[in-house]
Amino acid sequence: MSIREIVELILASKRDVVVVAIAIVANSIALLVSPYLLGLIIDESIAKGRLDLLPQLVSLLVVTVLAQWAAMLIRTIKIEAIGQRVLRDLRHSLFEKYVKATLDFHKENQLGDLVSRVVNDTSVVNEAIVTGLLNVLGDIVSMTGSLAVMVYLSPQLTLVSLVTVPLMVFIAKKLGVRLRRTWREVRERVSRMTTVVEENISGIEVVKSFGLEENALARFDRVSREVYRFSIRASVLAGLFFPLMNVASSLSLAVVIAYGGYLCLTGMLSVGLLVAFTQYVSRLMAPINELVFVYDALQSALASLDRIFEILRSEKVEADEGLELVNVRGDIVFDHVWFEYEPGTPVLKDVTFSIKSGEIVAVVGHTGAGKTTMANLLMKFYEPTKGKITIDGVDIKSVKRSSLRRFVSYIPQETYLFPGTIVANIKVVKPDATDEEVMEVCRKLGIHKFIEKLPNGYYTDVGEIGKRLSLGEKQLIAIARAMLKDSRIVIFDEALSSVDAETENMIKSALRELLKGRTGIVIAHRLSIARDCDRILVLSDGRVVEYGTFEELMEKQGMFYDMYKSQIEESISIQ
Repeated sequence: MSIREIVELILASKRDVVVVAIAIVANSIALLVSPYLLGLIIDESIAKGRLDLLPQLVSLLVVTVLAQWAAMLIRTIKIEAIGQRVLRDLRHSLFEKYVKATLDFHKENQLGDLVSRVVNDTSVVNEAIVTGLLNVLGDIVSMTGSLAVMVYLSPQLTLVSLVTVPLMVFIAKKLGVRLRRTWREVRERVSRMTTVVEENISGIEVVKSFGLEENALARFDRVSREVYRFSIRASVLAGLFFPLMNVASSLSLAVVIAYGGYLCLTGMLSVGLLVAFTQYVSRLMAPINELVFVYDALQSALASLDRIFEILRSEKVEADEGLELVNVRGDIVFDHVWFEYEPGTPVLKDVTFSIKSGEIVAVVGHTGAGKTTMANLLMKFYEPTKGKITIDGVDIKSVKRSSLRRFVSYIPQETYLFPGTIVANIKVVKPDATDEEVMEVCRKLGIHKFIEKLPNGYYTDVGEIGKRLSLGEKQLIAIARAMLKDSRIVIFDEALSSVDAETENMIKSALRELLKGRTGIVIAHRLSIARDCDRILVLSDGRVVEYGTFEELMEKQGMFYDMYKSQIEESISIQ
């Protein structure tokens, strides 16, 4: 199935495939003609003293060699063009799959392995299957032509030249299979090593803060030693395999020269014909060696191809079908919503509540209560197990994900920033926005001065994943993104417990400005922020246990009252 799909990708470049076919035929004809001309030069010109024929035959030989070179050049360029096009399409398909895959897909697969598939495995497939197979077609044509001419010139010598072919097949079966398996082991361990490097670099702060440098090095060294061990084993096998194949080819040539020399001495064969025949033997054996090498590479590439199509065939993709939302007001209703990450273990249980357009609701609860899960459902990262969620009366299950997300801005606790400047990171939600638009948004939010104080202002490089900014500063950038996007609904998962007082005040002020006239859901960990919201929803063990204004919940003296009192007392004791 996957090979057929690769062939379809190759045949998509019809014009280049036709040019390659013509170049292969032209190159093969030139390869077959040149030894014959060399034999004629020896037998008809040099041996007979016909110097008048020498310039003509040599000129023909030169033209043939030049034609062979030109055909090979065109063939090489076009095969590379086809290969790079297939490589581009494969990588595009894989990356598109990654982007459109569900969150579960990304949780189940390691980052390093996904990177390895899109970078390393696709390259192996291109080199072995695309470029390799197209070159093999040329080799097969040349080999068939050489064999036909050899039989025509001397059936006896042809049989003698093939005496080492069984030896070559034996070497290929014994060593080639082992070499293929070893290279597969090398690739798997390189993929593991990539994962280890990415994990430890991404979590370098944790590694350093807990003194895990030696553990990280030990883990890397273990994987690195495995890569070394299998690479050495592969090198040893390759060091045996390819020289033995060359020895078998040389033996074939030696036998031809010995038997052909005998035929020349007995007058049954001319010297020119023997020289031409040795050229044909070389042209026959070289493709055989190449075919064995490509066979090995092909077997290796099939493992990579399996890994690629394992991803491409995954059904864990977010479908983007359904209704288009228009003129969203922002009325949200959770109607008896249940949700399970794992079957039989509900995270949300019969959650029912409504939020009016323009209303700001704080969602509070202990860790694991289901607060972030509610946000994930509203963003359609997951679908409810039971019940429904509506926006302006429309069940979001029937709405296109891309349409829904145009009207919703989600600000997570851990804001991801792309490598680049602050202004570029804000503009990711609206690439056609001008720098002045971004600055105007930041002025409205009250964070313009903070950004201007940075080393290069709006053009300060945030570093990889925003490492040069604090958690609070990254949330300010995320708020600016949401303001620039201008969505009707905003979900804000605050992280105020991890920021200083000055940054907290900036975040609160920016958030108030952002939420003006919008429907807001604030996942509140610092309960003081809930006081400024219109209503507060309290979750416990996946259920809504309280829902009302701050004053109502405090008067009720239920779960929210206890949480709020506990947090205030904790804050006082710390001070």
